[in-house]
Parts: sequence; C-alpha cells; structure tokens
Amino acid sequence: MTTKNFLVCVAGLAMTAASASAGLVDTRTSSGTGATVDGSLGTNEYGAGNANQYLGGGSGFGGTLGSGALYINADATNLYIGFQAGNNLNDLVSIQIDSVAGGFTDATSTDTRDGGRRAASNLNGQADDAFPAGFLSDYSIVIGSFGIVTFQHNGTSTLGFIDYNGTFTGNGTNFREYTLPLASLGITGGFNFFAGYVADGGYGSDESLPGGAINSGGNVGDGLTSAGYENYNRFEIPAPSGVAVLALAGLAAARRRRA
Repeated sequence: MTTKNFLVCVAGLAMTAASASAGLVDTRTSSGTGATVDGSLGTNEYGAGNANQYLGGGSGFGGTLGSGALYINADATNLYIGFQAGNNLNDLVSIQIDSVAGGFTDATSTDTRDGGRRAASNLNGQADDAFPAGFLSDYSIVIGSFGIVTFQHNGTSTLGFIDYNGTFTGNGTNFREYTLPLASLGITGGFNFFAGYVADGGYGSDESLPGGAINSGGNVGDGLTSAGYENYNRFEIPAPSGVAVLALAGLAAARRRRA
C-alpha cells in the first residue's frame, strides 16, 4: 500500500469513527478503585483529581442538574456514583443507562405509579422524549430528596425494582453518593447514559446531562412534545488486568502530587 493510499484509508476510518460517535459527548474511564460512600467528595475518589466528572446544561428548574456534576467510578465488582447538585434538589434526576443488548424507549416504558417511577420511565410530561440514536435504556437510577432508587426497564407498565438507598435525603445541595454491584445493572464493560430532570408530577425541565437541544427550548412542562435527548455520555470499565494497571497508575500519580 502506498503512503497516499494509507493516509486516505486512515482518514476514512477516522471519519467512520466520528460518525459512529455522533451524540457521544464525554467518555471517562474507571480508575479501578471504589469511592467511599459517605456523602463527601474525597480526594481522587472518582479518578485522579476526581476527573471522572460529567457536566450538564440548562437552567429551567434553577440549574440543579444543568449546573450540577455527576461523578462515576468502579472497582472490580461495584459501580459508584456521586452527584453534586447545582441548586436545591427539589425534583428528580433521572439517569438512563444503556448497558446490555436491547432495551426500551420513553414510549415503551410506561410505569407512572409514583413520581420516582414516572421519572424513571416517562421523563418529561406526557411527551415521548426521543433518546439518542441507537440508545435503548435498560436501567434507570433516580435521585431525589427521598434518596436514590434503581429500576429495570422490562417493556411493561411495571418497572422492575432493583435497589433503594435512603441514606442521603433532603432537598438541599449536599453531595450524594450511591453504590451498586455492576452485575445488578448488567454491566460487564463500558456503558452509555444520559440524565434528565423532572418534577414529581411529571412537569419536565429543560435541564439535561450532557447538554443538548432540550436546553434551549424552555421547560417541556406537561406538553406532548419535547426536543428529546440526542446526546449521551460513556463510562468505560477496562478488563480486570487493565483496571489493575490504571489503579497503580492513579496511586503513583497521587504519590507524585504529595511529594
């Protein structure tokens, strides 16, 4: 192969990769170590310098999610999530997780028996919010003043209950942390996710994580239409040997900073 043909081939592969990643905003990678679930953002809990941070957009409900930050890390068996609200947590953060083959959309998951389930399965108002291209939700994690609850989508009017933790409650801006076994979310490697912010009664905001078109159209409210969520983030969990290498690298980096 000539140098020119090689460069053309590489350029073509790069364009294909960029196209395949359309809608993907941010990717972070596990450090291989777990966080301490105590409601405090400790040093290097979520990667070196807490770099496993994802940011949102929108401010229609005060910026709780739009100006907030989500932190993720994992060890060999557990997933760790930290959420720093950008304003008082008066409503519900709904994190949609695509971790296994198949899954469901807003239109095909319809459990609205209470506010948490409504936020997990129906998101904004009465609208069938579009999900990112190729994204099908398998699980939902809902963060509210009542605590944190996890559901599994199953294509019926009843979500599958996975877990509830009421350790961190209240509607203030305090840091909230949560942990679950990776297996309970079907996670064996990387997974995709996005989040919306909605009132207990279903009134939808313009806030999302990551940011997107929904941030600029005003709150969705109780309407039948929504700009939807075209963007998502990704979290990578390397194979066990890779996790060990990353953990050692993170430890070494932390020691260098202290030196």
